[in-house]
Amino acid sequence: MTLNEYKEKHKLSNKDLAKLIGLTGKNPIVSVIRYLKSERIPHPRFMKVITEKTGVQPNSFYEEWYETHKL
Repeated sequence: MTLNEYKEKHKLSNKDLAKLIGLTGKNPIVSVIRYLKSERIPHPRFMKVITEKTGVQPNSFYEEWYETHKL
């Protein structure tokens, strides 16, 4: 399961997803959007939280990133 699939399955907004994984700062929603679009891979600290709270595995971020960037 990817983070996008988790978000859709649980009908979460980007804001709710940011809260769930503990993102803070000036604009955590932008970070969530970048994760969802494979523009950014979460820092290991957040990767651990994402896996614990959603069941989304770290590999899914890397697989999506490589697919998006065609490397």
